[in-house]
Amino acid sequence: PVLVITLLLTSGARHPYKIDEKYLTKRNVNIPGTTENGKKDPFSISVYTLKELILREWREEWEAQPSSPSSIRLIYFGRLLDDKAVLKECRFNTEATNVIHMTVRPQDIVDEEDAAKGKGLGRDREGGEGTAGCRCVIL
Repeated sequence: PVLVITLLLTSGARHPYKIDEKYLTKRNVNIPGTTENGKKDPFSISVYTLKELILREWREEWEAQPSSPSSIRLIYFGRLLDDKAVLKECRFNTEATNVIHMTVRPQDIVDEEDAAKGKGLGRDREGGEGTAGCRCVIL
């Protein structure tokens, strides 16, 4: 089996990928599943692994390279693909090219979310002021 995708960037640039056993083996990617006839199944890798492959082959003409694969967002038929999902679950077409939209989360948003995981935002239990929990302004 072969997964053929075309990454469509916000700039309008397109980049084709042909993901098969040969492609994954060449890049030392572990392929967990096999097909009925015993061949390695590229549809058994996770969305996160696909993002890692995209990050490894990042091109200069694309936008700024993200710091990690989790900063890459992949959208297929209007659905944001979950990192933990296996490609089989994403309902990709096995017969034709799949167009996947790719965006990169801005680094400042990623940094803010990482900081939020480390400490709670807003007021602490003693009622003291912490960092702003909301940045909305209503006029």
